Amino acid sequence: MAEARPSGEDRFVAATLKFLGWAQSNTRALILGLGAVAIVVFGVRYYLDYQRRVREASATEIRSIRFQLQSGDASQVVEQLRGYLVRFSGTPYAREAQVLLAHSLLLGNRASEAIGPARQAIDQLGDDPLSTRAAFLLAAAYEEVGDTALAISVYEEVGARVERRSERSLGLEGAARLRAASGDRAAAASIYDRLVALTPEDAPRRLVYEMRAAEMRAEPLRAEETPTEPTEQPAETSEVSPGGG
Repeated sequence: MAEARPSGEDRFVAATLKFLGWAQSNTRALILGLGAVAIVVFGVRYYLDYQRRVREASATEIRSIRFQLQSGDASQVVEQLRGYLVRFSGTPYAREAQVLLAHSLLLGNRASEAIGPARQAIDQLGDDPLSTRAAFLLAAAYEEVGDTALAISVYEEVGARVERRSERSLGLEGAARLRAASGDRAAAASIYDRLVALTPEDAPRRLVYEMRAAEMRAEPLRAEETPTEPTEQPAETSEVSPGGG
């Protein structure tokens, strides 16, 4: 007669008894293992709670800084923003703090210092409005320090990659303006052509772009030399010698 196989319940009971027997002989190891698990769980919960409190603190402080910028002197918050970036560098608000720092430094005529935070705040140009704002600040900073080539490069990148038409137009306008100012009229005309294509036909701005493109293609007027009129020479008079005839 075939031997009956143990049921699932019998196997569970057998496994339980086996574990209890192992636990009795390995009580110390079991306690240490459970203690280690408890420590890990506590550590994870503490870390998550700490991160939550850090995010809340960073959000509260960045709101305070925004209010100060809107109601007071931007130079007053520069050091506060730098301290914020040290304390909250890994929070979601750190990039906004970099943008605010670059903006504050530009307002304080410290363009060379604004380049670093503006550049660091550019993350995904074209997909992120904060990156677009940082790019405009970076271009303005380069322009202020006289680095026209880099300013043009940033403006053109905004014009090529940003999705919103108004922001693309602003970027291309900046590039065209600097190209024209640096004497590259052909490049400026080409950028104005891009602006014409980008602008709706019924928009008044389109006519302005067309006129500027034509102006850039026109030959620069040469200053004509004004002919100098010959100076009149006094008529020569023959001297009459005394007693002469």
